[in-house]
Amino acid sequence: MENIPAVANNKPLVNNAEFVKLTIYNEYGNTANANVYTFSSSYQTETISGQAYTPLGGLLAVGVQQRDIRATSADTSISLSGIDGNNMAIVLGSLIRGSKLEITRGFYDNSYNLTSNAHRFTGIVTNYQISEERVDQDDNFTITLNASSFKSVLENRIAGRKTNSESWKEYNPTDTSMDRVPSLSDRAFDFGKPPVQVATTQSQAATDASQISQDTNTNITDASP
Repeated sequence: MENIPAVANNKPLVNNAEFVKLTIYNEYGNTANANVYTFSSSYQTETISGQAYTPLGGLLAVGVQQRDIRATSADTSISLSGIDGNNMAIVLGSLIRGSKLEITRGFYDNSYNLTSNAHRFTGIVTNYQISEERVDQDDNFTITLNASSFKSVLENRIAGRKTNSESWKEYNPTDTSMDRVPSLSDRAFDFGKPPVQVATTQSQAATDASQISQDTNTNITDASP
């Protein structure tokens, strides 16, 4: 577990701020083509790991991050208020869903100097919401980003191939491993017993009954003197 001196020794008062890093990918599958936005609830510009964070103070609200020893699937959210139309275009004009969201908590000493920080959350933006509040002639927009942790995204991921001939031949057209799946999909197998032939259609059942009747008549004719 990470040791944070700012919260050690049961200090009654801890001065801290939230630092948010938002990476918006402009092209799916190309992580190099991205724009990075950084902002914080601090009162002044701070630099963490070589990245400067723009101070927003009370205009930034960060949701609660679940505190567990192990990685969890908890979600969180951030809200930016006092946004004008130009900044709102960043959300509306970009691929905001799927963006990478990182939240770091910074700790200050009694002189309000940033002494340490701890990484709190890494996840993917799954949805956003824009609300408007009008006061006299001024419009105030609030943008809320909802994010899911990486663990939650991996748990909901669907991968692999279907057990049919078309899906199996997508990467190898000569693969015949699943060619017999359609003929076996409606069969019931009693493992350990000889396979039982079951008619799947009425026409097949009628054909089998006709064949049995013909064989029986043939046997009776052959047995007569």
